Amino acid sequence: MLNNIRSLKRLGALALVAFTCAATAPVHAQPYPSRPIRLIVPFGPGGGNDLLARITALKLTESMGQPVVVENRPGASGVIGTQAVQRATPDGYTIVIGGTPLTVNQTLRKDIPYDVLKDFTPISLLVLQPNVLVVNPKVEATTLKDLLAMAKAQPGKLNYATGSNGSAPHLSGELMKVMGGVDIVQVPYNGAAPAMNAVLSGEVTIAFDQPATSLPHIQAGKLRPIAVTGAARSPQLPNVPTMAEAGLPGFEVNSWFGILGPANMPKDIAARLSSEFAKALNSPDVRDRLTQQGFTVVGGTSDEMGAFLKADVASFKRIIEASKMKAE
Repeated sequence: MLNNIRSLKRLGALALVAFTCAATAPVHAQPYPSRPIRLIVPFGPGGGNDLLARITALKLTESMGQPVVVENRPGASGVIGTQAVQRATPDGYTIVIGGTPLTVNQTLRKDIPYDVLKDFTPISLLVLQPNVLVVNPKVEATTLKDLLAMAKAQPGKLNYATGSNGSAPHLSGELMKVMGGVDIVQVPYNGAAPAMNAVLSGEVTIAFDQPATSLPHIQAGKLRPIAVTGAARSPQLPNVPTMAEAGLPGFEVNSWFGILGPANMPKDIAARLSSEFAKALNSPDVRDRLTQQGFTVVGGTSDEMGAFLKADVASFKRIIEASKMKAE
């Protein structure tokens, strides 16, 4: 009997040890992803970032086995949606598609409530998109040298339309002023479409616009292309030189779109997302569709995206300081 009691006590002690070990052992996380992922677009539907988000989200849904849900959260020039991701739990289930305003506003605006280089995890650069410098056909200039000569002969008389302050077209115009040594006047409109209509009507003489939206007007003879702002010629406008080729060596301004998450995301989750976005971008149907829209497909790792952001902030800072640009 005594031996039986001792045996039961030993069993009880062993059971208590086993229970304690189980209670204090780390809980293994479920494989990522185990639930839907939110991809925040910090602007309304219909823009380039929204189109890109929806095309890639569909591919990620197929490859990751969980829905990637696009959620438009517009407001305050993209700040509301972007800040929602900044404040989210860094578990890979809330990410944002960011763009050029993130790196421009780092210098241009002092009221932005986040730092793009500190408050986010870079995941992947998706695409680059140059702009094309176009003029109303009534403008006599057919080359960039002609246009710069006209501007120098008429200081402050030529103007250029932009859809918003701090945009890539705005930066392009200001860089042309600095590098070309000319005085031209920015005319801001509430959106790219009104800006383009102003050039089409002759209200404004110059604009920097997306090749995809300018192309029909160029083909119809309603706009004259002068040069593209990227490092290479646009596939849609192969006969139009770059700004560098046309007379301003070193000129390069691109719009970009990429994926970011909250700061301190686990590296393996950031790497998984980078890989999945690269896979989506490199699928033939997605690549063809984006190329037709004038995008240059990039992709890449989290580290490459981080290096790009640092370089872009520095590049735009130089332009903003040299041109003395203001937020409003």
